[in-house]
Amino acid sequence: MTDAATSINLVIAAGSLIVSVAALVVSLRAQREANAAQRRIVGIEEQREQEKRQDALKARLLPELRETASNSYRLCLTNLGEAEARNVRVRLDGVPITEHHAAVQGDYLPSLVGPGSEISCLLGISFDCAPPFKVEVEWDDDSGTHRVYRTTLTF
Repeated sequence: MTDAATSINLVIAAGSLIVSVAALVVSLRAQREANAAQRRIVGIEEQREQEKRQDALKARLLPELRETASNSYRLCLTNLGEAEARNVRVRLDGVPITEHHAAVQGDYLPSLVGPGSEISCLLGISFDCAPPFKVEVEWDDDSGTHRVYRTTLTF
């Protein structure tokens, strides 16, 4: 082999080494970015699972004013959550429902609503006492947080 051939071989070998090192650097950088993306994905999935576990501990009460077949009205509370609602308290226009003018004496809301269940009480709607009513529903559930839902009820 001549000196020129040896020089060419050395240049080719050096070039190959440089390309290999560059490929290694690019590969390592791409792997690092892929690992970071995977960690973010895992973090998001863990957060979703945590939220799912928290939702399983929550009741979700929604109030609704319904007309019955006898042209009377009932305040219905439906539990759309996955947990039981306990110690349910309802206020109409800022006062406990039992003290409101629309309350019918002797017909009270139960204080417990299971998941997927509904409770209701009769309301005495008249010209003097008609919706809209501002309603506030409070309850306790297994999530450990004091839950409140506020809305306005209309016909």
